[in-house]
Amino acid sequence: MRTAVLLAALAALSPLFRPVAASAAPCASGHEIVQEFPTTGPAVSSWRLCWDVVRLPAPSGPDLRSQTLVISDAEFRPGAAAAPVKVLGDLRMSEIFVPYHSGTPRLHDMSDVAFSLVALTTTECTGARLGANHVCLEAGDRGLAWRDPYAHASRRGEKIVLWSILNAGNYDYVMQYEFHDDGTIEVRAGATGRKLGGADDTNGHFHNFAWRIDLDVDGPENDTVHVSSARVARQVAEVEKTISMEQGIRWDAKGFTHVEVGDEGSRNGRGRPRGYTLSPVVEGMTRFPETWTKFPLWVTRSHGPGSELLARRVDQYASDREAVASADVVLWYFASHDHEGDMRDEDRQTVPVAWVGFRLEPRNLWDGTPFYP
Repeated sequence: MRTAVLLAALAALSPLFRPVAASAAPCASGHEIVQEFPTTGPAVSSWRLCWDVVRLPAPSGPDLRSQTLVISDAEFRPGAAAAPVKVLGDLRMSEIFVPYHSGTPRLHDMSDVAFSLVALTTTECTGARLGANHVCLEAGDRGLAWRDPYAHASRRGEKIVLWSILNAGNYDYVMQYEFHDDGTIEVRAGATGRKLGGADDTNGHFHNFAWRIDLDVDGPENDTVHVSSARVARQVAEVEKTISMEQGIRWDAKGFTHVEVGDEGSRNGRGRPRGYTLSPVVEGMTRFPETWTKFPLWVTRSHGPGSELLARRVDQYASDREAVASADVVLWYFASHDHEGDMRDEDRQTVPVAWVGFRLEPRNLWDGTPFYP
């Protein structure tokens, strides 16, 4: 479906959605979406991105495995007079690892089997259904964006949301990507379904979701990666470490660990370097015997589109410790949900969606607070 037709269909479904003309550079692959904010009145910011549904490669051999919803070539315009800034080269869920509390089974629902996205109904998707109904595009309010207590001014934010459902037998997995009007990207995974052994199954399990995140702030080259944290005592010391080579990164809740990817050669109007921060949203952090789960965050060097796509092999990708300073880098993020053995009765027939994920937050893309009067 062409962009203009697609967005016109969504506009008819939602008064909050106002499409704009497609950019001069169409998607190299997949389908284009362009959206301005606010959705009424003069435009201030905008997103342009591409989406596609592809199958992951098998761990070995030429076969393909489960489908995943891919976001690529995403750029954001941080202001009415600003030039668009490249944000993403490629973003995708690249594994769903399901180890059971008893030790077996240990399932890789994306790389061991060839599961597919389900066709969505109007009950599940109230927006536009794309890609033969396998992708949902919705738009709406995202709540209070900010309030200034001195000026007594406030603003509510808006967003567009792209999501799909992967069926993996007794479980469905939601792959969801939100694009906010201030440049934030919120990535979530949801698990819903039935226990493998039925309603009285007491063997608990984890749903571990892994994403491959190719952040290309202002272009793929010249990336810098920093890990920031805080040492909390009577006086708080902020600590920043530059990552120079491929490695896993430990996450410390007490240290407020964040990973920042930026481009030192790209500056905003105030002369500050632009970038994005990965902020975990966690239920808990797990480590399993599998080496690739040793760290919840990894940094590797990109070797171009279509290469090194499997999260379960990230430890192998990082094993040669290639330099990542001033290169094109990829972040890998691992988040877990624990479905306990003695489950609650609310999960008895089918489990209400349990969410995990992370945020990608703009850093110095704007010269001030977005949409401030």
